[in-house]
Amino acid sequence: MSNLSHDTQAMMAFQNNKKSTGLAYVLWFFLGSLGAHRFYLGRTGSAVGMLVLFIVGWMTVWALGLGLLFLIPLGVWLLVDIFLIPGMATQQNNQFINQLSANSAPKMSAADELARYAALRDSGAISSDEYESQKRRIMGVL
Repeated sequence: MSNLSHDTQAMMAFQNNKKSTGLAYVLWFFLGSLGAHRFYLGRTGSAVGMLVLFIVGWMTVWALGLGLLFLIPLGVWLLVDIFLIPGMATQQNNQFINQLSANSAPKMSAADELARYAALRDSGAISSDEYESQKRRIMGVL
């Protein structure tokens, strides 16, 4: 894989790891009350919350219906998730794209960055003060 460009490697990584809305709906349908679709979409905290509601609800349902205080909100949450799944999948995929972009973007050297700001200064796009400010930032002098 070393002879592939960074963009090609990033695209292949995205194709192998992107989240499917269809699979999220399948998980929601069969294991939604356990939060499986949320675990899949990277929403671990809320998935654990759903799992706790499910477990506590079924463990206490025999106690005068106390479990219904946990199971009813869980059911409402599941119904709301029908509409939230596409957005959650898109957001997870966008975060992954941003992560891949940050990792695959070539790093600019301090000299190249200074040259770029010097060219902007020379063209009049930025002032000399802005150039000096950027130069101090790049050189680590505050």
